[in-house]
Amino acid sequence: MASYTLLPLLLILLMEVVASASNETGIHPFVCNEDVKKCNASLYHINKGLQMKQVAFLYSVNSTQISPILRENIQDYLVTVPCSCKTVNGTRGYFYDASYKVLKDDTFLNVSKQNYSGQAWEVEDEEDIFKTGNEVPMHLLCGCVENDSQVVVTYTVQNQDTLSGIASRLSSTISAILSMNGFLNGDPSFIQEDWVLYIPKEMDGIPAPPPLPSSDTASRKRQNWTIIIGILSATTLLLMTTLIIIFLRRKGSHQNSSKDPKTVSTSMSTTRSRGLSLHILNMEIKEDGTALESDKPVIYTAEEIEEATNNFDETRKIGAGGYGSVYFGVMGEQEVAIKKMKSNKSREFFAEVKVLCKVHHINVVELLGYASGDDHLYLVYEYIRNGSLSDHLHDPLLKGYQPLSWVARTQIALDAAKGIEYIHDHTKKRYVHRDIKSTNILLDEGLRAKVADFGLAKLVERTSDEDLIATRLVGTPGYLPPESVKELQVTTKTDVFAFGVVLAELITGQRALVRDNWEPNKMRSLITVVYKIFEDEDPESALESAVDRNLRGSFPMDDVYKMAEIAEWCLSEDPINRPEIRDILPMLSNIMTSSVEWEASLGGNSPVFSGIYNGR
Repeated sequence: MASYTLLPLLLILLMEVVASASNETGIHPFVCNEDVKKCNASLYHINKGLQMKQVAFLYSVNSTQISPILRENIQDYLVTVPCSCKTVNGTRGYFYDASYKVLKDDTFLNVSKQNYSGQAWEVEDEEDIFKTGNEVPMHLLCGCVENDSQVVVTYTVQNQDTLSGIASRLSSTISAILSMNGFLNGDPSFIQEDWVLYIPKEMDGIPAPPPLPSSDTASRKRQNWTIIIGILSATTLLLMTTLIIIFLRRKGSHQNSSKDPKTVSTSMSTTRSRGLSLHILNMEIKEDGTALESDKPVIYTAEEIEEATNNFDETRKIGAGGYGSVYFGVMGEQEVAIKKMKSNKSREFFAEVKVLCKVHHINVVELLGYASGDDHLYLVYEYIRNGSLSDHLHDPLLKGYQPLSWVARTQIALDAAKGIEYIHDHTKKRYVHRDIKSTNILLDEGLRAKVADFGLAKLVERTSDEDLIATRLVGTPGYLPPESVKELQVTTKTDVFAFGVVLAELITGQRALVRDNWEPNKMRSLITVVYKIFEDEDPESALESAVDRNLRGSFPMDDVYKMAEIAEWCLSEDPINRPEIRDILPMLSNIMTSSVEWEASLGGNSPVFSGIYNGR
């Protein structure tokens, strides 16, 4: 009798063990292919009432990297992210790191489920760093394949989902999903809610319509003929309409030319000049196509540019440099920054457009469009309201800004590094910016940094020998590494060196080049200041005396010293001894976290508090 009583209990325990085993296999990283280190991947965001901008904020991406997708009349989103092979707490796989600022009562599991569709990979020390106010990385699962025509979508199974439904929605097949998710054991009928699957989606594919029943062969043939006739009719109508328009335009053009041949000649010259410039520009862009190329900028007319800037009113000028002036403008309801360049600067113009057409990152200034006039070329960017980092570091009060707090400086360093790392490591083709400096790092309303001005950017191939020999010395004195000055050599380490100078500016508040107090006719480099600090018998004291006085003594010395060590590493004379920008990102992130904790411990009693600092 006792054995019969125990039987239901044993069955329940067995079911719990099976369920537990199933849950363990429900989320796992995509195994790295050593031949594919990085790629663009998609994360399927199960929407819970958020707008696209809010989703972009959560995933630390630009809105252009997000596209809507319908799931049973619910608008979800596909988020395109740079996915890379890395090791997270001893587990190797493909991940994308989004930045999240922890709110009160947040837990890792709740944040992952509510904000990231349960696609975050938990690490052992998550509880230690998942504290209110901390900005933590959310390691989101993603996948890469060698097939360039496919992108891997990370998808979280929802209630009542079926593999056939998922495959149809994401332009995939059941067999392809099964082959990519081995833990399903070839059983398409058994999937559980909250499991994370990897779906191979055709890049330009659309869900195929359901197959017709075999008994409807005749009906299918009639349907095919109806489609063919419809296409032919539409094509004929379009052709006739095009011919009529061409005829009317030629007739009108002929009438105008008979009335005023001089006016028409001028008009044709202008049109030909502008058309040729845009044609050359489009050819330049097409030659170097990469992923995300579908997000191409808008081509504006010169008249639209003039109207936006009030005919380039001098009161609208917000910047000037060797490659053109920048004006504030308004297009529709959007505030923009418009760079005006002489047409003889077309090399720099093309370089900037070619790079920015393919770069979509929250820490890179977004190119909205471009235009060409008789003598000028124009680039239209998003407007970044708070000016450049240089304005906030060097005599900020004279320029109407409050001094930057230490925490704000660490966040700016981290943001700028992320922007540089993106063009180095996460675009299909690798770029070197070649003009990283504090005036080319812009700050938005929340003092978050964006890298700008790609006029000198160069493509370098991803080979074992990435040295690029420039035809002329370009860049800004004070930020140039020795190999660029002596040998015109350009690599990603060129940007790393310049970033080291920017870190030194953030710490000291000094410019890259300043007049020597002892010899007014000579310029002193901030690079030598860093070298001398670490050559001193007591480098910590030497550094403390060099820290920006605008901080008024309010900074955590340990974190300042760590950032100074990174700056010295970046400023190594031999490029081989410098890190890649990706190597220092975790270090800057740790400094950021530690600095936030330090400031929180002050309870607001700091002479230079973050104030408007916010996380994203």
